[in-house]
Amino acid sequence: MSPYETLKLPHQNGTAIELRPMSSEDARTLRMLLSHPQVKPHIVMRPGGSQPAFMDKLINRMLYAIDPSALHTGIYRRGQQELVGTVSLQNWNRQEGRAILGYMVDPKWWGHGYATEAVGLLLNYGFQELGLKVVEGRCRGDNTGSERVMLKNGLQLERTVPIVASGGDVMKVFRLCYTNEIMPL
Repeated sequence: MSPYETLKLPHQNGTAIELRPMSSEDARTLRMLLSHPQVKPHIVMRPGGSQPAFMDKLINRMLYAIDPSALHTGIYRRGQQELVGTVSLQNWNRQEGRAILGYMVDPKWWGHGYATEAVGLLLNYGFQELGLKVVEGRCRGDNTGSERVMLKNGLQLERTVPIVASGGDVMKVFRLCYTNEIMPL
């Protein structure tokens, strides 16, 4: 696989959810998710990230797999068409086998285990099929739900980093290294 080749995750079935490529019909839901007041504080975006032009560019990158250093896929309840969230590998360095894990779920579906299952499916695929060796995940210090998702999937807290000009908030950094074992879902 070329480091410049874009990639879409093949359909992955879990117990309660399935991962599959998103389509243009998901753009509206994706925009709503990225701007949702309960989700937005937990998404790390570049300055200007909430501007309409930047948001359009980000949505297109997620929907159409135009970034070879990222793999974004949709989370859907099994057998349903409604997008409930996304899970992704970002800043993917194929030569070193490293990536940063990202995910978000619509708050109306929080607490159902969808993020945990989606992360498990993506990690298994990444380690088994994509040759990943190290995956890093991050969350703000107060995002206990996201922290639980990572811990349940075997990531371990590696360090805590202060967020500059945040009034004392921190970023927790988690890490998982490949061990040739199939990860439990």
